[in-house]
Amino acid sequence: MLFVGKKSTSSGRGRLLALVGSIVLSAGLFYAQAATPAKQPPADPQQAAAPSEAGAAPPAAPNRAVPTEAELLAASAPVASAAVPFALPPGITPENGLQINTIRVARAISVLFPEIKTIGGYRQDPLKWHPNGLAIDVMIPNHDSEEGIALGNQIAGYALGNAKRWGVIHVIWRQGFYPGVGAPSWTADYGNETANHFDHIHIATNGGGYPSGDEQYFL
Repeated sequence: MLFVGKKSTSSGRGRLLALVGSIVLSAGLFYAQAATPAKQPPADPQQAAAPSEAGAAPPAAPNRAVPTEAELLAASAPVASAAVPFALPPGITPENGLQINTIRVARAISVLFPEIKTIGGYRQDPLKWHPNGLAIDVMIPNHDSEEGIALGNQIAGYALGNAKRWGVIHVIWRQGFYPGVGAPSWTADYGNETANHFDHIHIATNGGGYPSGDEQYFL
């Protein structure tokens, strides 16, 4: 479980909290895997969006396999149990312009997934997510390989598994649109890997406000 505070606790208590959190999350992921049928997401998108983030046109099933939400959650289960530092240091994401919950997600991914070398954050865009510091783009190395797809599934599943804790609103990965709460759907086909989110995972949060500079981020 991640939270923001003013003071750090002892390393022993941190390891205990991380262990308890990993057990609870792993149990939740197991339940999600058992309770959610591995079916193709419904074709009716719940959120209209412009190109590069989510489908504004009627969605069409992509030619390449898109993981179901249950598959993403199941893929992230081993990662949720991994030992991680209690305090989250700044990661590879430029944090200027990002809000608190977005920074929290970015730092957690940087610590838990050292394979990731690039995470984009603030930038100009027609939609509100990146300009308002509400979203990051996690670039997946060798994204078309089995290893790259498995890594992306883990990261997307981890974000979804912690959606309520981290304030995650939605995740977009391999042309699948996964709300933090609600049924997944397809995005439209925009004709290239980046626009269809095959080479990166878009993770959007509810923000939590802009940092004052005194925040510390913990796991």
